[in-house]
Amino acid sequence: MPGRIARTARADDDVVRIAAYLILEDQALAMRFLRAAAAAFRQLATFPQMGSRYRSHKPALAEIRKWPIPEFPKDLIFYRPIKNGVQIVRVLHGIRDLEPLLEDEDSE
Repeated sequence: MPGRIARTARADDDVVRIAAYLILEDQALAMRFLRAAAAAFRQLATFPQMGSRYRSHKPALAEIRKWPIPEFPKDLIFYRPIKNGVQIVRVLHGIRDLEPLLEDEDSE
């Protein structure tokens, strides 16, 4: 049974932004992305330790883990295990400069 899934506002915005980009290419592709992201969130809530630690020298990011979205492996879910589930912090394309984006989230 999946655990609790808490999403930050930025994580929700990230998912919408990615889907909006994909819909320009193909509506079915955007819907597939949304389904894959939701399934990955549920999987992480059930098994919060399955992602790998995000490596950073910043102590504030020490608890962040990452996991690729199946079928969209360049899109990464950044999350923290929490009691009975996960907090989805961001959903970002792996080619981006990730650390400043994750630090931004941590300061809020």
